[in-house]
Amino acid sequence: MHIVRFVRRTQIIILVAGVAVAGCTGLARGDRAGTATAQAQRAVSMATQMGEYVQATLVAENQKATATTIARQALLQEARQWWLQLSDSFDENLHGWATGEEQNPELGSMKWSIAGGKYTWQAQAKSSFVWWVIPDGKAASDFYLAVSARQVSHPEVGEYGVIFRQSEDGNYYLFEVSESGKYALFLHSPEGWETLIDWTPHPAISPGVAKRLEVVASGPLFDFYVNGEFINEYTDDRLTQGMTGLLVGLSNEGDQAAWEFDDYEWRVR
Repeated sequence: MHIVRFVRRTQIIILVAGVAVAGCTGLARGDRAGTATAQAQRAVSMATQMGEYVQATLVAENQKATATTIARQALLQEARQWWLQLSDSFDENLHGWATGEEQNPELGSMKWSIAGGKYTWQAQAKSSFVWWVIPDGKAASDFYLAVSARQVSHPEVGEYGVIFRQSEDGNYYLFEVSESGKYALFLHSPEGWETLIDWTPHPAISPGVAKRLEVVASGPLFDFYVNGEFINEYTDDRLTQGMTGLLVGLSNEGDQAAWEFDDYEWRVR
């Protein structure tokens, strides 16, 4: 916006100044003075019209952005009231979450526990992996998904978040954050990984504290929130329904970290 205004003002100065310089070379006759005056007036008129057009464009864009924000907030508030499919404060294991320990000779090890109102994950990597867990439930299309999550050790490594529209054939979307203050969105299929939104910083993702992650899926449109703040949207129609769950990931051999999840909520339309 400031660049547009600066350019517009510069154009006015250049046009008028150009006329003034031309006038200094010889305004002995009245017709030249009249011509210079007319040119200056036309320049000012053109600049004014340009300014009015830019201003009208900015107003229209602001109105569109405001309408989009209002519609998005209305959908979020509506989604928070959709039919409750699953709510879990992790006071006990009522929904079939994985607990205990699991070893993978190629990937590494994972320990899960539910205690003190937290679902704790502890992992150590032998190679790069994403490990996820799906609770009991039914596949859905349009949904609201939320969880509070925190990395409790080794913030220099690791990622964590949610998966959604997970199907039995190995397809799912993955929305995750890191302690470096970034978020990302990926699609997994039997063919491998596809980056939909690469790792992107956002001020709503504060290191060292619990983060409330929210996803609203309405048809092919996904809205993403962290701590109640909208951070991005994405449109993709390849996966139309599926399950939701939790995930963590590590990138390098020897990496280890721990995470806590709480207040998992899944609603469907």
